[in-house]
Amino acid sequence: MKVLKTFLIIILIIILLAGTGFGLLYFKILKTPNFVAYIPVVSNLLIEEDKLNTELTSMEKAKKENAVLKSTITDKQEEIKEMQDEISQLKKELKTSENDAFKLKDEIARLNEELLNLKTSKGDKKAAYKDMAGYFAEMKAKDAADILSRLKDEDIIGIFNEMPKDLVAEMLQKMDRDKATTLTRKMLVTNP
Repeated sequence: MKVLKTFLIIILIIILLAGTGFGLLYFKILKTPNFVAYIPVVSNLLIEEDKLNTELTSMEKAKKENAVLKSTITDKQEEIKEMQDEISQLKKELKTSENDAFKLKDEIARLNEELLNLKTSKGDKKAAYKDMAGYFAEMKAKDAADILSRLKDEDIIGIFNEMPKDLVAEMLQKMDRDKATTLTRKMLVTNP
């Protein structure tokens, strides 16, 4: 009987220890070891809750990441809107600058015409053409061609006659085709 009593006490102690261990694992006081996954009944009780907690944790992480991404998207959309506003402002400034440049070229052409008229009214038209040829020779061919195309054809021909032939060819090339054709025809006929 003493043996039976001892045996029962040992079994009760083992059951008590196992129950205490299970309770500590079940209530998450201790972390569930990996080998518990291989114990058939116990693993279902302990691991499923861990899976639920892991799923909840991953869901919370996903929600946080989603919120961060939404915030980033909103910030990027604001940046895009600011850049689009800046681009439209720069386009307006470019258009204004182009209009100003066009007006300035018209003004230069008008002043050149006026200068030619002043010099020609004094009598020496050839000297006026020579002076103007010097000015246009110093300019970029494209700008000079643009300004020259706004003058009278006979004045352009007079200026061209005072310029080197290669420079005249370059300026004719930069002019509007119709204007260049008209000037070439007149240059063949007249020589001021």
